[in-house]
Amino acid sequence: MDSRNLVEIADRNSRKRAIIIAAAALVFVAGQALGRPAFRDNADRALFNMRNGMWALNVVLLLAFLATGGGLLNNPQIRALVNDEVSRANYRTSVVAGFWVAMTSALVLYLVPVFAALTGRQTLYLVLTLSVAVASLTFAYLELRAHRDA
Repeated sequence: MDSRNLVEIADRNSRKRAIIIAAAALVFVAGQALGRPAFRDNADRALFNMRNGMWALNVVLLLAFLATGGGLLNNPQIRALVNDEVSRANYRTSVVAGFWVAMTSALVLYLVPVFAALTGRQTLYLVLTLSVAVASLTFAYLELRAHRDA
C-alpha cells in the first residue's frame, strides 16, 4: 500500500470512529435516561440483573474504546495515523472532562442531604454513567469538530 492510500484509509476510519463513538454515547445516554437499571425494583430479579449487566457492558465498551482509540484490528500504520497528535489531545481533554465530572458528581452526591437515601450501588451508577457519558461525548465532539475544521 502506498502512503496516499494509507492516509485516505486513516482519514476515513477516523471520521467513522468519531461518528460511531458519538452514536454509541448518545444511545448509552438515552438508554440510561429511559432504563436506569440501578433504580429498578428488585421484584423481577432476572430482568434487574440483565439490565445491570447490559449497563456494565456498555460502560466497559465505552471505556475500552476511549482507552484504545478503537481500531485495534487495523493495520498498525493506519492505527498510528488515526491516533495522531490531534486525536491524542482530544483523548486527553475528554478524559480530563470525565474525571472532573466524576469528582464533582461524587462530591455533590456526598454533600447534598437529599442524596443520602441513595444506596452505594445507585451512587456509583450515577457517577460512572455521568463521567463515561461526558468523556465519550466530549471525545466525539472534539473529533467531529477537528474533521469539520480540517
